[in-house]
Amino acid sequence: MNKIKEFIKSKKFLSIISSFVCIFIGLLIGFIVLFCMSPSDSFYEFSIMITGGLTYGGISSFSKILANAAPLMMTGLCVLFAYKTGLFNIGVAGQYVMGSFGALIGVLAFKGNWLLGLLLGVLFGALWGAIPGLLKTFCGVSEVISGIMLNWISLFFTNYSFQTYLSSCVDPKVGYKTYSVTYFNANGKLPDLGLSKYLGPYFSISIFIAILVAILIFVILNKTTLGYQLKASGLNKDATRYAGMADKRNVIITMVISGALAGLGASLYYLADLESISVQLSSNLPSVPWNGIVIAFLSQLNPLGAIFASIFIAWISQGAKVMTQTIFPAEFGDLIIGIIVYLSGLTALIQQIILKFKHKKKKSLEVKEDK
Repeated sequence: MNKIKEFIKSKKFLSIISSFVCIFIGLLIGFIVLFCMSPSDSFYEFSIMITGGLTYGGISSFSKILANAAPLMMTGLCVLFAYKTGLFNIGVAGQYVMGSFGALIGVLAFKGNWLLGLLLGVLFGALWGAIPGLLKTFCGVSEVISGIMLNWISLFFTNYSFQTYLSSCVDPKVGYKTYSVTYFNANGKLPDLGLSKYLGPYFSISIFIAILVAILIFVILNKTTLGYQLKASGLNKDATRYAGMADKRNVIITMVISGALAGLGASLYYLADLESISVQLSSNLPSVPWNGIVIAFLSQLNPLGAIFASIFIAWISQGAKVMTQTIFPAEFGDLIIGIIVYLSGLTALIQQIILKFKHKKKKSLEVKEDK
């Protein structure tokens, strides 16, 4: 009982409460917008969104939520891991694209199984993440600048590769998309352990892999010497260098692990065969890695919190897609997510308000006791 009371008074509990306040305010603002757009439909459509579309799509919506939560979780961990060590990995989108490239050439070009696809996706993401780490370490280039540049390089490199020397991976019937993994190489699709008939057609082991990786990242950051050194380098590089830690090595290791997580996220998405890559030359980077930034800050930079934050974002997004599109477009989910992101930047302010409220309540109780 004492431990529960101590936890309630701790900063961790306060950060959890502040995240819930951000979510609540975001949903409230979203409902107000819905009501202004169509008062008669707002209550019903809002209920569809907050139930993740389960009332309409049933088990199919549930399996799609879990399938989309897995790559979101990985990209969230990618941003979170780098940020914990003092780096802002804005190159998550490029690492995600390279991860998808590696995963798909593994199962489409090499005709390997899903395990080969996962390994190549992680490898390509890690290598792409290493580039800004090396540039920062040896050339003093900000990881933000190099990450942004590498995002576009990875996108056009992937598109060009599939259009030219990897054109055998592109479905000629469609002409601008890679083959469906299920159709072209059934062994390349992530297994479902026979659970898809109970948990929906989109279900695969991706959610289990993502949760295990989130727990692993939590252990690395909080229970290992490596995690301590990485976090220490982020807090004060001069102090860690004075203490004998290899600060330059730590930067590179951080970006490699961060990139590997983004690559794994892309692998879990495309090997689950949720969609095929469009190889038209365009400037549209995938939205999943950008939402990873949302996951990182909504979870208060906690790897275990990222599990719940990613499921929540996938839940809201799926619910928005099931809403009546002629009245409320699917982008409405992105609007609410954007509001929550904006509010998550004000968590420190929300925490101060909560602390002031607690302090006032404590003072009023003391006054009553004195009387």
